[in-house]
Amino acid sequence: MENNISLQKNLNIWMALSLVVGMVIGSGVFFKATPVAKYSGSFIFIFFAWFLGGVMSLCGALVAAEFSARYPHTGGLYVYLEKIYGNEISFLFGWMNTLIYTPAILSALSVLFADQVSSMSNANQILHDILALGILTAIVIINIIGNKYGGTLQLLATILKLIPIFLIILFGLVKPTETGNFDAYFYHSRNFGLAVLSTLWAYDGWLSVPNVAGEMKNAKKNLVFVLVFGMSFVMLVYLLVNVAYINVIGIEMLATSDNAINIISEKLFGQIGKTLISLGIAISIVGTLNGFVLTGIRIPYAMAANQKFVANNIFSRLHPRFATPVNSSILVYILSVLYIFTRSFNRLTDLAMFSTWIFYVLFFIGIFIKRKREGKNKEGYNTFLYPITPLVAIFSGLYILVNNIFSNPTDSIFSILVTTLGLPVYLFSVKKKN
Repeated sequence: MENNISLQKNLNIWMALSLVVGMVIGSGVFFKATPVAKYSGSFIFIFFAWFLGGVMSLCGALVAAEFSARYPHTGGLYVYLEKIYGNEISFLFGWMNTLIYTPAILSALSVLFADQVSSMSNANQILHDILALGILTAIVIINIIGNKYGGTLQLLATILKLIPIFLIILFGLVKPTETGNFDAYFYHSRNFGLAVLSTLWAYDGWLSVPNVAGEMKNAKKNLVFVLVFGMSFVMLVYLLVNVAYINVIGIEMLATSDNAINIISEKLFGQIGKTLISLGIAISIVGTLNGFVLTGIRIPYAMAANQKFVANNIFSRLHPRFATPVNSSILVYILSVLYIFTRSFNRLTDLAMFSTWIFYVLFFIGIFIKRKREGKNKEGYNTFLYPITPLVAIFSGLYILVNNIFSNPTDSIFSILVTTLGLPVYLFSVKKKN
């Protein structure tokens, strides 16, 4: 009976566009500005870090658009890596995504939501943890009930989250600049690589959207538009909002404050306005969390559906009524709950970024391999400014990975070990069965 159930194509172009904008514009624009300023040390390095992170992500999105036009299937990057490199590499990506990337991001966002609500209500640690678990549980249940509900929530949350961002940009840019706001307080970059890595969390999410291609209407055409337009829009917003931040409180306060966004909101809008902006930020986090749940749970499902995961019969199972990957959702949910109790937003996000960019770089290299085998895409989109675009993405990604290994070796080694642990799992559990 389960085999006759299929994923439903309920996601239209606006829902898909809201996935790009809603997943990318989330907590990062509010809470990664501080580490970027801390590691950058001057306005020129801050601006360049956000610009470079945007260019890297946009170049990656342009490459992804070509692959999404070729292979508009559920699974996204997992499917692309399988087409390029075969089963072993694609399995390691799915393994890493399931064990590290998705649960790390979901837990980080849940913790951040609880932080934001707690700051408005002076909640204690117990209530804080209940809030984190509660929002994660609610979002997972909504997405199990049906992708159209998750898609509708994403569209609504994206519209609502843009309101506080546009208000901060508008009022922050017209506010008279205080003396010294744009002066360097370190006069040189302390660790530009970590600054760019921090921006990549704020830009992350664009390559998760193809995960739901199999549930999109006219995916081959719409995915190209939503990826390219969505990332261009996000990059412009990020550059403007960071100029507004610095205009309001200056670089030094931005780099050293525990919660700079609350200070900025209070300076611009007063105490009542600060509370409303904080509420808007909480809604923004919910939208991002929903997007990563909607897309992240599709990876173990896609692997299991292709008989290339552990316990395939279990994790490929769709809900008999809602036609959603219920068991994959539960797996990701349990891992995310365990990560929540680390209560470390920045560490979790850096871990997620490092682990996934290993495969992003392999993916960008893969376009050269696919072009050599198959030539240009005769029907659909071909990467703009090829081969410059993928080369920019490749070398930028390699720079970030090498920099992070030297500056944060413990988490980098942990990520590599967990990922490579998937190889014996594949050899003795998956390949042996096939």
